Amino acid sequence: MRIGLFGRGRLGTAILAAAQCQEDLQITWIVDQGELPSGAVDVAIDASVAAAVEGHLAWALDTGTNLVVGATGWAIADLQARVNERIGVLTAANFSLTVAFMAQMAIVMGRYAQLDPARDPYVFEHHHRLKADAPSGTAKTLAAAVLEGCPRKTEWTLGPTQVAIQPYQLNIGVLRAGSEFGLHTVGIDSPSETLEITHRARSRAAFADGALAAARWLQGRKGLFTMEQLAAAILHPLFTLGANP
Repeated sequence: MRIGLFGRGRLGTAILAAAQCQEDLQITWIVDQGELPSGAVDVAIDASVAAAVEGHLAWALDTGTNLVVGATGWAIADLQARVNERIGVLTAANFSLTVAFMAQMAIVMGRYAQLDPARDPYVFEHHHRLKADAPSGTAKTLAAAVLEGCPRKTEWTLGPTQVAIQPYQLNIGVLRAGSEFGLHTVGIDSPSETLEITHRARSRAAFADGALAAARWLQGRKGLFTMEQLAAAILHPLFTLGANP
């Protein structure tokens, strides 16, 4: 399978290294922001920056090339309408399949918290001091999963703040310090006990492997997809996305 790669940063470098170890994959081209790719590919992976995603999507639509987007902090309001069934696009706040599995478990944890108002769910994340966005895209994904399972929580809020957290709010704690690749925790706090599930990335290899798995899965598909849908397909019948408790 021929793969094009947008971005020569740390994630792009890790994806290139991972692809070179897999005989069925070929990185046909790598381009930086603002450069135009040359040569047809089966799937392109965007490991660049938020500001470049709009242009890369336009290129993918013009060329009919499926696109895996791993940049964070971007938003395209009419993404669904633009993609429609023209190409396949998979978006991921985090390429780790383990994190996608964790998001599935976060839905179940939200359902468990919903059974007792004394069980208060929360999300915490820690990244290196140079990470620009807060909370991380992964933290937002995990928070959305908890909210799906626990409807008495209707929104997430970043804290702590000078205003008390309201009962309907899911608190996300954020730490920016040191050189942490990425740590995410989903927890439930109750008067008599606590429960936490934590994922800590040891290197970018996990993200690179997930990006390549996403590229393989997307080949031949049309429409808009998420990493959670990929994880649900792989993990079935352990979890089925959106299944009733």
